[in-house]
Amino acid sequence: MKIWLICFAPFLLWTSCTSQSGSGEGCGRPPPIENGDIINTPLIQYASGATVEYRCQRLYVMKGSSVVSCNNGDWTEAPVCLEPCIITTEDMDHYNIQLKWIRNQKIYAASGDTAEFSCKSGYIPQPSSPPFRALCTEGNLEYPLCVIKGR
Repeated sequence: MKIWLICFAPFLLWTSCTSQSGSGEGCGRPPPIENGDIINTPLIQYASGATVEYRCQRLYVMKGSSVVSCNNGDWTEAPVCLEPCIITTEDMDHYNIQLKWIRNQKIYAASGDTAEFSCKSGYIPQPSSPPFRALCTEGNLEYPLCVIKGR
């Protein structure tokens, strides 16, 4: 059985150390994730069996487990933070649409959320348009399209 002494020194005058016992090889720092952070106080070395927990930034949705484990020198798979969709007036003007229920300049939709649109006044749905209820998928949204009435 191995005994690990893990030290955290955020300030030169103060150091915090903990001992952890475990069998197997330890791990270095856990893998960073884009648009997310580790909730626990980061250490330099982790014993086999140690875990850390991640969280995503606001409006980002976590895919995968929020907890990763050190397993004999390797970290289990880290989660991914999925991007939100940003719906702007410029995008809506391009497709001649507006949000169905809200009159905002810009909104954010988390991955997996839907946004509902309608045609602007004087426009009708283009026959081959994607649905007017659009699903945000990892930062991508397929906008519906409206054309001028009578064309």
